[in-house]
Amino acid sequence: MKEEITKARKQNMKIYAIYRAISLDLIFYYAIELLFLTQVKHISSADVVLSSGFYAIFMMLFQIPASIIVDKIGTRKCTILGNLFNSAFVILIMCCNDLETLIFAQLISAICFSLKNISDKALIQYSIPESKKQGEIFSKIEGKGYRNYFLINAFASICSGSLFVIHPYIPMILSLIGTILATIISLGFQEIEKQPNVQKEKYVQNLIQGAKFIIKSQRLRSLFLYAGISWGIFCLMGTFRTSLLIDIGIPEQIITVIAAIVGIAASIGSKWQLIFHNYFRNRSLTTIFWMITIAILIAGNVGLANITLKASLIIITSCFIVIDFSKGMSEILTTRYLSNFSNEKILTQIYAVDSISRNLFRAGISFLGSYLLQITDTANSIILLGIILLITALGLTSYMKMRVGKKPEEYDENDIFQEKTLV
Repeated sequence: MKEEITKARKQNMKIYAIYRAISLDLIFYYAIELLFLTQVKHISSADVVLSSGFYAIFMMLFQIPASIIVDKIGTRKCTILGNLFNSAFVILIMCCNDLETLIFAQLISAICFSLKNISDKALIQYSIPESKKQGEIFSKIEGKGYRNYFLINAFASICSGSLFVIHPYIPMILSLIGTILATIISLGFQEIEKQPNVQKEKYVQNLIQGAKFIIKSQRLRSLFLYAGISWGIFCLMGTFRTSLLIDIGIPEQIITVIAAIVGIAASIGSKWQLIFHNYFRNRSLTTIFWMITIAILIAGNVGLANITLKASLIIITSCFIVIDFSKGMSEILTTRYLSNFSNEKILTQIYAVDSISRNLFRAGISFLGSYLLQITDTANSIILLGIILLITALGLTSYMKMRVGKKPEEYDENDIFQEKTLV
């Protein structure tokens, strides 16, 4: 039995980075998302951002059911199911002609990532043998997957721009092929951990006890707060980047090349996250937050500045390189910190609450972004967002200072999961 488990662990760790490189998010799509929806489907930029807010709400609604489903039927099956829903999302986008259909597509995408955000990460966590270096091993494997995804996505982004000009549906078809390939690769995973056959009452009791631990933990609350705000900003700035470049008169092919450049920056960030963590330690996340805040303020002001188009393009691109470099580091470090001091009995619940927090903030930030685009142009919207972030950064830095990054013995018992709390 142990030999079979060891073999399954090795199989999962072997293909996980490859799988994440293909399935982390849609390739070929996001570089031309705003272009496709506004120019081909004639949906306004404000409505595109608005639909993103609905996506975030759907994600919140599905998190607890998704957590229960993952625990009940296993990480492997949920990963496969999530990838199938991702294929359905791409098909709906190709058929979309109005805001209502776009919102329904976002509903399907929310089902996909509600499952995948929990099952994918839990699957690799379960596959890594318990040891003192478990967090470091996770960072390396997850980091490799992120790095390869960003590189593949960078190449796909360049191709998307040229292919979009030839025919706007070609990148969409390639994106669909990518989701099908991800589904095929996910079939190669082996199930490691299974929910024991406990009585329904005990299962619900465990769920409640786990939720109580998560709520009481100041460390986790701080991480949820950071992850929620930063993720909402990263998602919104992806749309704002394209919108700002369109506003200053950059052609489609150049916009997708810039998307590729910032994708490479994210890849480098995912590779350097261990170095960044070792240098900044408990200041890693707050340092990242300050980096993106300053970059956003600069990008917005340059969008309004009376300087040459070439100078504007260079500075704005540099700002978004910093933002996506920070994103590459942030996503892996946040997942690593969340999984510290926990095990498989609580991990899926932590990931579920993390996703709820992320999408709660993403919904609010998306609705704010949609409103700003309705009342002003993109550059002013970015500046206003940057001012709000500047105020937030001051409070967040102070709040997280004494709650994240301490040694195990320095934490209160409410911050470290105790197996005896579950039945």
